[in-house]
Amino acid sequence: MEFLGGFNYSWPGGFFEGSPLDPMTSSTYGVYGYNSVLYTVYSACIRPYVTSDTVVLEIGPGRGAWSKAFLQRNCRKLYAVDAATPEHTHFWEYVGKDPRAEYIVTDNLKLDGVPDDAIDFFFSYGVFCHLKPEMCEEYVQSLYRKMRSGARGFLMIADFDKYNRCMENDAHLAIGRFLAEQRRKVWIPAKLGYFLAWRYFRSKMDIEPVSKSSDKNLWNSKGNFGWYHWGVARASAAIAGAGFDIVEPDIEVCHRDPVIHFRKP
Repeated sequence: MEFLGGFNYSWPGGFFEGSPLDPMTSSTYGVYGYNSVLYTVYSACIRPYVTSDTVVLEIGPGRGAWSKAFLQRNCRKLYAVDAATPEHTHFWEYVGKDPRAEYIVTDNLKLDGVPDDAIDFFFSYGVFCHLKPEMCEEYVQSLYRKMRSGARGFLMIADFDKYNRCMENDAHLAIGRFLAEQRRKVWIPAKLGYFLAWRYFRSKMDIEPVSKSSDKNLWNSKGNFGWYHWGVARASAAIAGAGFDIVEPDIEVCHRDPVIHFRKP
């Protein structure tokens, strides 16, 4: 009791590590208190659901960063569907030859080559944001046939409202607050370097605004493969309309982009 009573004299006002509701809150962990958004997505969306019994479908694997994560989770089978060939994406060079992985080159939105009623887990990140909404909706209709009852899906989409809120909230100021709150003198050069870099290189560091009234948003230097607003409301309605249950319209693992969690009844 004497030991426990000592807590009445420690941390006046109550111990306060930081606000868990602020994605950029400071903490006693310092720089070790921040995860990559990709690792956060992996921790929340993949690790709890992919096991040795799981058949995975991924749309748009690219070089195979997420694909490699599924295989390292020891999934039973992976169908990786992409419009680009593996020779272009260097998929096999990065992932390594693995008999569990099947790479399917597609020229439509029907998921040809993926067996019906076979998929336990669907995932796509950084892909549907580059597709027009009507294309996304056709993909979702095809997806329903491929997934088993009880299967889960995680889909990152483009929502210009959330994207612009991220920019307007000035997440960089939260980083500045974090640096300012550090009391060790070693942070003084870091603060100075950060604010100088922000002042002179902001155009290269900051995200660009997007507009629903513009036909071209975030297009690359060749003038193709930009971003298209689908939006959480329309996307959730389309996913529900295809027959899925929406578990969470946005699981909030990414400060900039929504990730929709859904399930086949």
